[in-house]
Amino acid sequence: MRVPTLLLAGFALPALSGCLATRQEIEDLRADIIRLNTTLQSQQKKEAEFQSALQENQEGLQGNQADLMNKMGELTHSLEALSSQLVESDDRMTTLATRLDDLDKNVSNRLDAVVKTVQGVKSIPAPSPSRFYQAGYAEFTKRRYAQALQVFQNYLDQYPDTEQAPQAQYYIGESHLAEKNIEEALDAFDAVIKNYPKSGSVPAAYLQKGKILEGEGKISEAIALYDALARKYPHRKEAQTAGQRLRALRGDKEPASKPASKPVSKPASKPAPKPTDSGAGR
Repeated sequence: MRVPTLLLAGFALPALSGCLATRQEIEDLRADIIRLNTTLQSQQKKEAEFQSALQENQEGLQGNQADLMNKMGELTHSLEALSSQLVESDDRMTTLATRLDDLDKNVSNRLDAVVKTVQGVKSIPAPSPSRFYQAGYAEFTKRRYAQALQVFQNYLDQYPDTEQAPQAQYYIGESHLAEKNIEEALDAFDAVIKNYPKSGSVPAAYLQKGKILEGEGKISEAIALYDALARKYPHRKEAQTAGQRLRALRGDKEPASKPASKPVSKPASKPAPKPTDSGAGR
């Protein structure tokens, strides 16, 4: 039996319509994919440009940071050199001032001797200030602290205004500290700070007083002294030690070289170089 042509056409039209719809959807999907791909490529391009710009900025910042670090290093080196020159100049000034003290006191002692000779009184010339100071320092280095105390105190009684008077006062504190006379040591270091504020012995007096207070458990007072030392004398080696103690007492990460609870029992290194005998008074 033959199927009517019209009937076949009726069945074919829906099928063809479905194929056309499917093809259109596929074309639409392809177009969407192309658009998405184009958008993605554009975004990737922008991201690449952004990454390139970011890298350039980072390189520029690193270059600037390197330049800043180099300049800071140069400044630090210059400051260290200047500090060294200042220390050398201070040492030379101390030596010259010591010689002037010796000459001044030597002339005064000789005049006194002449007067007493004219009056018929025999007298023994007093030693020059530098020889007197060296005598006390010699007793200190031999750990004869009681004798050092006596000599340095006599020195200050006779020569309270000489160049080495602050050092004599400082070693009175060190001698008391070696003898475990804590209160007397604190008073002696206080005298250095108050009576000779411009002396090179002041930073060492600050440091020793801070160590004593720390050993005595007076942490807040020790911190105040260390902080004052670090601020007033930033280029002195005592300030570096004070900074270490501050970091330890405040609980910073950098460990300190000495425990905070251990009291100081040994004298510190001398605050100024040992004076040389100028030859005056011979």
